[in-house]
Amino acid sequence: MELRLRMDSKGRVCIPLELREEIGDVVILKRTPEGFVIVPGKRVDFMEEFRKTITSDPPRTGEPENWPPSRMKAVWGTS
Repeated sequence: MELRLRMDSKGRVCIPLELREEIGDVVILKRTPEGFVIVPGKRVDFMEEFRKTITSDPPRTGEPENWPPSRMKAVWGTS
């Protein structure tokens, strides 16, 4: 099924009731080479996702530096 939707002046898209009943409350808008596709999504528990985020290790980027003791002394001010 192909459906052409319009955006209102505030950037909102109104999805017809029949389609909302079929795809549910949460949707994902995907960009494809042919245009955009709306697919059903799944509801996410915000608090559960928040807990996972704050209790997980931060993502590491790059390679760790192995400083020689002389550089560590200069940075940390130890003698």
